[in-house]
Amino acid sequence: MGWGTAIGIGLQLYSSSRARSAANKGAAQAVAIGNKNAEIIERDIDIAKRQIEILYENLRISNERKRDSFGAVQGSVLNVALGSGITSRGTPQEVLIKNATEFNYELAIDDYNTSIAVEEQEDLIEEAKLRAEISRMGGMAESSALRARGTQALLTGFSNAIGLADEEGWLG
Repeated sequence: MGWGTAIGIGLQLYSSSRARSAANKGAAQAVAIGNKNAEIIERDIDIAKRQIEILYENLRISNERKRDSFGAVQGSVLNVALGSGITSRGTPQEVLIKNATEFNYELAIDDYNTSIAVEEQEDLIEEAKLRAEISRMGGMAESSALRARGTQALLTGFSNAIGLADEEGWLG
């Protein structure tokens, strides 16, 4: 029995064990990095949700201001018409109807534009969810690869140690 062989076997086993341990630590870090990146990406979801709230609040404020202005315009048209002694038939009536139609059209356009902007934000939310999931999956894939390399190093070390022991005739 040679001490050099015994030391060689011990070093093979030790180094392969250390390689596996390092691979496992690297695997844990890969998962942590994937998760951290996912968290950063998921902040975009919160931002997009807040943007949706802002869009709806802007629509509400805009509509409120337009209603106030519309009421003032309609009141002015009505006051001018009634002050002139004109009845509810004819041009003033047509102006009031046209103003109401335009007002409703503007509100409908604002609502439509807001709904498009909200859909864009909802798409950004879904995209961010997918990117976050891909980041987590990437971390897991890297982790699996590192663990496999660590297992391979361990098995190679055992195999080399068994080979050295066999060469020395220790196994049979």
